Amino acid sequence: MKPNVFEFKKALRIFQVFRNINEYGKEDKSFEDRKEKFAWKPIVSTSGYVKDHELFLPANITSKPNFREADLITLLDDNLPPIQSILLTREKNHCFKLSSMSKLDIFQLKLNNEIELHLRYGYFEIGLPSRKDFKLCEVKVGHPVEIKINGKTESSLSSRRARVFKDQVYIFECLGDFDQCTLLEQPTITKHIPEQRKVVDLNKRLW
Repeated sequence: MKPNVFEFKKALRIFQVFRNINEYGKEDKSFEDRKEKFAWKPIVSTSGYVKDHELFLPANITSKPNFREADLITLLDDNLPPIQSILLTREKNHCFKLSSMSKLDIFQLKLNNEIELHLRYGYFEIGLPSRKDFKLCEVKVGHPVEIKINGKTESSLSSRRARVFKDQVYIFECLGDFDQCTLLEQPTITKHIPEQRKVVDLNKRLW
């Protein structure tokens, strides 16, 4: 076995997650004023990738909690310009053991016959109007799904915080099950969002 090839104890699933989050004030409330900033762009990724049915992951992933017992690993990429994307310090790989609480931002992942995606509402994470927690969809191989949600957090005189609006879009794509990976110090590749995908639109009118 090559020294840079790591064999998992059991086959685990890989989720590609594309994240596009845009916060703005009332001066940019018109979508025309912000649509260019919010548009999807090619993403320079260091989170890992699949090529020719082979999985490549960052070498430092082996030190993460739950890695050796994981059922699912995410490759998380933000819709940012190349330099910002590479320098971003947010967690790019989550190693989930799905028998326990598996929360990713505003979502919870549950294992049934397939892996289910559930909304977990929070005021500071999403804003108003509030939504109930519920199952959004199942994420299956070959069936990418896009989740759209918006909200606003109200201004506060005590903290001098202005009203903030937030648009959030996530794309979940199941890349399949793998029993091993190749570890690279920095697995850099340019990614594009899948063209064909199911859309779950939870956006509400905010004004």
